Formats: sequence, C-alpha cells, structure tokens
Amino acid sequence: MFPAMARILRTLFGLLFPFSFVSMSLTASPNKPGPIVPLCSWQITFTASYLVETERGAGPGFLFRIDNGTANPITLAEPVPSSAHWYARVGNRWLWRASSGAGGSYVDAINEKGPIFAYQPKQSPADPKYITVPAHAHYEWTASEREIPALAYRPGCARCNYPGEHDYKAVFAYAYLPPPQLHKDGLLACGLRSNLVPMPPKDTPK
Repeated sequence: MFPAMARILRTLFGLLFPFSFVSMSLTASPNKPGPIVPLCSWQITFTASYLVETERGAGPGFLFRIDNGTANPITLAEPVPSSAHWYARVGNRWLWRASSGAGGSYVDAINEKGPIFAYQPKQSPADPKYITVPAHAHYEWTASEREIPALAYRPGCARCNYPGEHDYKAVFAYAYLPPPQLHKDGLLACGLRSNLVPMPPKDTPK
C-alpha cells in the first residue's frame, strides 16, 4: 500500500472506528484478503505474554500457549502465530494502529466473535513444519522478534506516527489454510486470536 494511501486510511479508521478494546477494535487486512475461516470454539484458547528476553542474547519476544480442550488432537502450521496487531491507548480506548504478518484480521471489525481472514499460500512450502497439540493438553513455546519478523514491535511507521502515544498492547493471531494441492490430516481449519498483551512504553513521556 502506498504511504499516502495508508496515511489516509489510518486517519479514516481512527475517526470511524473509535472502539474500546472490549470490541477488539480494527485490524488491517491485506490488499487482497485471503479466504475466510471462523474463530475456533472456546475449547481452543491461545494466550501470549511479553518477554524482555526469550534467552540470553536473543532479544525481546513472547511466551505463547495453546490449550486444546477438545477430545481430538489439533495440528497447526509453523510459524505460529502468523500475524501481530498493535493497539494504542487513546484516552480510555484502545485503537488499532498497525498489523504485520498474514492472516488473523477480522472480516467485521465490530464483531469480535466473527470470522477472520486466513493466509493461504499459492504453493506448498519446500519443507512444511507442523506442531500437534494432543487432546486435553497444551503446547507452550517462546519466539523472539529475530526468529519471526511479524512479531516485531511496530505500532507505527516513520511517516505515520501518532504524537503523544506511549502505551501499546498487541494481539497475536493464527489463521492459516494450506495450498489447494496440499492436504494435512487434522490441520486446524479455524482461527485463533490471543489476549491483549501489554507492551513496554514506546518511549518516555516528556
């Protein structure tokens, strides 16, 4: 998206969608949105928390956890999550500011329980990797911004920063469908979105 157009859209979104974080606000969608999947049921939950350092020298990152409360194992394609969405505090509201990665944006920003756009590559990866979470079990892992660039802390850009904003939270999402020619038994066909994750202040207020 061209910078000027992005700037205009951000302004419009800020004016037209002043939701609180209870409604999860608005997330960005690609220029050509992918297929649509429903959010997973309450039996499958996805949570995240910020880590100053995932391991020595690795830099900041996050601790992720998926709880599978169903009677069947679930399989997800790596990397998980596939996108990050950033929100800034404006008064007593949390408004969307930026997204990175692919998959996980709401089709209807007002409906936090509604479907989301999924990422679907056109071709199969050369060496696809998966994780499987057994029935009634959980899977926990850490990932740094260096490992997954989509996790990088990007609440704005050089030409579209919002002066006076310091407090941010992030939402992480997973919404993936395999290429049409690739089949994987048990691959999760619904989407996941995490809790709102508090982030360190972007800078120190003057």
